[in-house]
Amino acid sequence: MAILPDWPAWALYTFLGLASFTVVVASVQYVRDKGNSESAEKPRGEQAPAFRAFQRQYLTVYTIIMMADWFQGTNMYTLYSSYGVNISALFLSGFLSGACWAGPVGFWIDKYGRKKSCIVYLVLEIIINICEHWNNFGILWISRILGGITTCILFTGFEAWMMSEHRKRGFPEEWAADTFGKASFINGLSAITAGILAQVCADYIGEIGPFQAAIALTALAFVFVVQWPENYGGSENKEEDTKAAAWNLIRSDRKAFLLGAVNALFEGSMYSFVFMWVPTMLGALKGSPLPNGLVFASMMTCISLGGVLFSPSMLLSVAPAEYLGVGCFVVGALALLVPVFTSDLIFVLVAFLVFETCVGIFQPCGGVLRSKVIPDHLQGSVMNMFRIPLNTLVCVGTLLTDYYPARFVFGVITVWMLIGAGLQLAVIKALAVKDDVKTKKAK
Repeated sequence: MAILPDWPAWALYTFLGLASFTVVVASVQYVRDKGNSESAEKPRGEQAPAFRAFQRQYLTVYTIIMMADWFQGTNMYTLYSSYGVNISALFLSGFLSGACWAGPVGFWIDKYGRKKSCIVYLVLEIIINICEHWNNFGILWISRILGGITTCILFTGFEAWMMSEHRKRGFPEEWAADTFGKASFINGLSAITAGILAQVCADYIGEIGPFQAAIALTALAFVFVVQWPENYGGSENKEEDTKAAAWNLIRSDRKAFLLGAVNALFEGSMYSFVFMWVPTMLGALKGSPLPNGLVFASMMTCISLGGVLFSPSMLLSVAPAEYLGVGCFVVGALALLVPVFTSDLIFVLVAFLVFETCVGIFQPCGGVLRSKVIPDHLQGSVMNMFRIPLNTLVCVGTLLTDYYPARFVFGVITVWMLIGAGLQLAVIKALAVKDDVKTKKAK
């Protein structure tokens, strides 16, 4: 008879409680969605079946690629640790690569096609996961450099394809919120599933097992993506024209600049948090073992919960996405402030779970706002330009952990979040000016 893992009661009950609560909230959301026929964000009418089919086409691929990405993320640290290589150098190389390649990759996505960029992503990911099989720093370093490139495509290329295709097929702009909300929910579920299956792969095959599973999933995604229609952005002439148009938009459109800064601050804080939560929880446990997988699953459940809460029948029925973004920054900042003042396990755990719920809400918020502000033909270029400051913030946050105590670094991240809240308020003001101009022109 199999012996159940000796998980601490606090961790097990936290996960089961969050999972149960998320199921209840998701059920309430489903019932409210069926009864809510007034919301502009709810797909309905003659176009609804075609939209649902398109949504399934995109979310099927999104589910597979995110699960493959989580398979790598859950065991990358332990794999490199087993190799005895310089882990910090490899991670920093990946983030610096992302910062350096963000601009060119964005231009290529728009210029040469979103579908092609997604295919390039899948091919590179297979190469990266093959490289992880060698205990050789040079080969692993190359995999991290390529990883910086693929990360840029992962978080911009697929979304750019989806939004362009959404508009090409004539679906209402408001319906994009439904897709972004479902994507956030799926991202959390993918992370939970990947975490559990990655542990099984590692137990049976070794630390490299999850990376082999990621290769199989990436190959599966390739089968679906090659069937997608192609769409483009950028200029029909030269790549330089696309670059000039993207830079001109950032310089001249206050909304685009503010929105890019807001996303960089939130995601920079989020990725810095990733490096902080494990040592902080270990400190709070004061020598007791940390069930990493179970706590990670609880956090990912919170991301799914955030995706459900964002839906048109839940928080979006109370406030528009731009206002929800302010709430995410403020509540997230308060949550990250907790470990600055206390190391109590319960307080720290609750704070981290609240922050991850904010992440789950903010991700679709950002997607909706990007669809409102960034023109379709420049989406890949502009989104990737702002991954330069994002990756810079992550590098700063990572380096700070090497020289300063966790409390100080959490204080720095909290300041970033508060600055982001202020900029998000400026986004609201800028969007209000845009709406006023449209109203006057209509009159």
